[in-house]
Amino acid sequence: MKIKKFLSVLLIAMVAVGVFMLPASAAVKDTTRDVSLTIYALEAKDGSEVTVDVNVTGEKATLADVKPIEGAVFALYKVDEGETSTSVPKDVTPLKTDPTGNDGSVKIVISADQQGRYLVVEDTAPEGTIGKTIPFLVDLPLTNPDGTDFLYDVFAYPKQPVKETPTDLPDPKVSKLVSGDEGKTWGEEANIEAFSGKRAYWKVTGEIPATVGEFDIYEIGDILDNRLIPPADTEVKASIDGTQLPENSYTVTVSGQKITINFDVKTLALYKNKKVDVIFPTAIDLKAKNAIGVKIENIATLTFSKLSGGSNYGDTDSDTDTEPKNPDTDTDNEPNTDTDVKKTKSTISTNIVRVWTGSIEGFKHDKDNKPISGAEFTLYSDKDCKTSVGKSTSDKNGVFTFTGLLDGTYYMKETKTPDGYQENNTVIEIKIDGKTEPVKKIDVLNIPKSNLPLTGGAGTVGISLIGIGIALAGVIIVIVTLKAYKKSRYALA
Repeated sequence: MKIKKFLSVLLIAMVAVGVFMLPASAAVKDTTRDVSLTIYALEAKDGSEVTVDVNVTGEKATLADVKPIEGAVFALYKVDEGETSTSVPKDVTPLKTDPTGNDGSVKIVISADQQGRYLVVEDTAPEGTIGKTIPFLVDLPLTNPDGTDFLYDVFAYPKQPVKETPTDLPDPKVSKLVSGDEGKTWGEEANIEAFSGKRAYWKVTGEIPATVGEFDIYEIGDILDNRLIPPADTEVKASIDGTQLPENSYTVTVSGQKITINFDVKTLALYKNKKVDVIFPTAIDLKAKNAIGVKIENIATLTFSKLSGGSNYGDTDSDTDTEPKNPDTDTDNEPNTDTDVKKTKSTISTNIVRVWTGSIEGFKHDKDNKPISGAEFTLYSDKDCKTSVGKSTSDKNGVFTFTGLLDGTYYMKETKTPDGYQENNTVIEIKIDGKTEPVKKIDVLNIPKSNLPLTGGAGTVGISLIGIGIALAGVIIVIVTLKAYKKSRYALA
């Protein structure tokens, strides 16, 4: 295989040498003219060995369906007229070209007194190319294909393969989850016990593509809802496979409600085809409007540069453009057709995740629905009302609340009754389910105390009966007295 490859390269070189040095049969060389050599560095279509284009006539060719290579530098070594070797000669100082432009071309002018045979060697190969072009010999000036004249403006089209990259690479995926138990379990929704200072933990996961090392940017961002209290920048951590990345491999910026994590793509290139996790906590601002009993939504984003266009060699434009002529690098009158690989900046979003904290909203009132203030309620986590969760007192509007609650079953009873109202010792069972009713509303009725107690004891009724009894006794005494008086009068008569 190696012998075959060697013979193939040798044959191409011999063709190049032979054609570039055809003798002129009818023309006379003008030794007073300067000679130019324009080199077009091009991508090899087959991506195999470095080659010299079949067009070795020295005339300008019309390029079609080829991609230029920018940044290639060539060295020209002047050799003897009869030289056929493509080995770099010793003790010869070369003439170096400028780097090829975005159309792949570069032009060098040879003064009249330096006409002769030159060995052309690629001195600097651009990043992303494979190997270098085959060295070739060229006479300056060069006889035309018919051998009837000389070409004083010579064109060469060396080719070389580049590293292949799939066209239109798929976007890396990014997702987000939330945890209400400090990362023990993850899901798209979480309920937290915010009143006791518990926080939600968020995890943004981004795919690391195989080409990430050639990205200009890989950035995870999150703009938090105003009802969420952002973390400190030191609380934002990035890891891969559970191992935390070095802090100098990414930069965290927390500005207001915006969190930005910018990664070093060279570090991520060490973990290509894996996933990076960014985890950070947030608290729910219990003082914010509509923060309690409401599902707070959140999404994150991944911003990255994406390769497309057929190879990973080329510029970083976002589109394929027809650009105006650059007088510094262009040597012909044709516009530049930029068809190299592109790096486009893209931003994609995660799925929606939600966090909430439950609440109980009570209304204390009388039988006429009049608000009652000053009633104290205690919330318990057990049916026996031994483990208190918190206390709340009804305000002037009769409203009392318990906020920042986990989903579950609670038990509430009145532990302090306002003056003028009967005590209510009823234990109320309350269930909170954030998926259906994160705010549980309840009514509590109290009855004012009456002048006629319904319980035992004399009270005002007893007193009234005694008064009636005394009055009746008085009437009887009067009647008995009158009768006795009448009898005494009759007896005296």
